[in-house]
Amino acid sequence: MSAQDSDAILAAARASLNNQRAGGRRVAMGKPIGKRSAAMRRAQTKRKALIAVAVVLALFVAVKLVGVILHGIGLLAIAGVVLLGIIALMALTRSTPVKVPSLEQLRSAPAKTLVVDTQVWLEAQRPALPAPALDLVGQIGGQLDQLATQLDRLDDSTPAVAQVRQLVGQHLPDLVGAYTAIPPSLRSAKQGEASPDEQLAASLGKISTEIDSVTRQLAEGSIDQLAIQTRFLDYKYGGDEVSQG
Repeated sequence: MSAQDSDAILAAARASLNNQRAGGRRVAMGKPIGKRSAAMRRAQTKRKALIAVAVVLALFVAVKLVGVILHGIGLLAIAGVVLLGIIALMALTRSTPVKVPSLEQLRSAPAKTLVVDTQVWLEAQRPALPAPALDLVGQIGGQLDQLATQLDRLDDSTPAVAQVRQLVGQHLPDLVGAYTAIPPSLRSAKQGEASPDEQLAASLGKISTEIDSVTRQLAEGSIDQLAIQTRFLDYKYGGDEVSQG
């Protein structure tokens, strides 16, 4: 492992320690890693709330109509409708997990949803990741927001979109997937010069650098010159690979 990789791992470890002192791993786990995924969650919550309000209003309108038709309605029936309204409200506003896209969906995601799908997928992987990797995943989440701004103006048929999809929709999840496939008891054990934990942190750091580079190229209009560096082909991350164990 190079000195640059070692510095990246140490920096991530220091950031993780500061994060633990500020509130710990539990806070990081429940927080979206990007603005796009956070906005998607807010939209889902708002949609459910509107449905809940509509259901409750519909129930009360129905009670009123029945009352008019029958020239009145008993207290027991009113209490039953109120109870049904409360149950419906609780059921519709209950927090439900966001649907996590599959790897196949990531690899074929359109440009408009590629970033938010990747962010949601990464958020779901956090419980299995070591502390230094969590900070890097959070960093990548922010970078993906910037990348999304550039992707919003590109058509899916643009070659650049296919290359970006390969980087964030294939190489990134393949890297994390290779790590999570390793038995937890072996992840911190040295295998050669570095443990899988350290290899994951180093490789995530390199992907972070590549995402930043791609975003700058797209922002500068260098679509024709856009190229994902060859170290990402065949899961080669600058010579470092996460061992499958």
